[in-house]
Amino acid sequence: MRPPKPDAMSDPLARRCSIPLALFAFAILLVVSISSSPAAAVAPSLTIVSPTDGAVIANGTPVLVQFQVSNFAFVQPGRVGQIGSPNEGHANVFLDAQLVRLLTDIEPFSLSLISGPHTIQIQLVADNGTTLNPDVSASVRVVTTLGPGGGVPRITILSPTRLESTGHGIYVSYRIENFTLVEPRGQPNAPGEGHVQLLVEGVVVMEVIQYEPVLLVSLPEGDITISARLVNNDNTTLTPDARADVPIHVVASSSVSLPLVSNGGVALLLAFILVVLILRRRKVVARPPNNRGGSP
Repeated sequence: MRPPKPDAMSDPLARRCSIPLALFAFAILLVVSISSSPAAAVAPSLTIVSPTDGAVIANGTPVLVQFQVSNFAFVQPGRVGQIGSPNEGHANVFLDAQLVRLLTDIEPFSLSLISGPHTIQIQLVADNGTTLNPDVSASVRVVTTLGPGGGVPRITILSPTRLESTGHGIYVSYRIENFTLVEPRGQPNAPGEGHVQLLVEGVVVMEVIQYEPVLLVSLPEGDITISARLVNNDNTTLTPDARADVPIHVVASSSVSLPLVSNGGVALLLAFILVVLILRRRKVVARPPNNRGGSP
């Protein structure tokens, strides 16, 4: 009968060999953990704090850009004799994919933008201007306008009044709310800005950018409707539509002007005749007696 095999763990030699092996395996795991975790922890990051994505920049004001950077040091680019670190350099600012600014600090900066949609991007780059690997950048989309930042645009016709009788020409005055009139020069549409269309019987007859009354002439006789409508820079209607209508009655010019002639013109003519008669009477009275004819 064979004697039983001794337990390996009970063997003093086996115990002495297993302890170093366990310590060696633990050391390897520790080294791998230490060498891998710092690389992920020190990777640069960039965040744009303001403006937020989709923000509307109103009243034509410049946009103020604020951002945050971590694990990255800003240095002056192109330093002679200096070897750049992977985690230092500067930042490039792009507006609609065009480079517009170079940043060497994290201070806020402003951009003056024309009306319409824009994309602002900030990208971290190495000291020599090359992009980081992996790329570190952030971007936001904004819309700028000369108009107000909120509110529903409205237009109200103040004159003429409803069912007013008038001649072939009339001044149209209106009130505009939450909307800014700008010259349409082919710029993109922007919220809260545009111009006014004046319509007669649904047909556009004038496009204006003034807040003062506008003279409409050559109006057709009869019952017609005058409309005033706010539109975008490209003449498309707003959503919702901002429009005001007023029905009026256009009569013949003679019947409209006759009261003016009767009341004003005739009175002026009578006054002129009276002055002429008075002057003639004074002239006759002032003549010497021997000039009235007959012998002395």
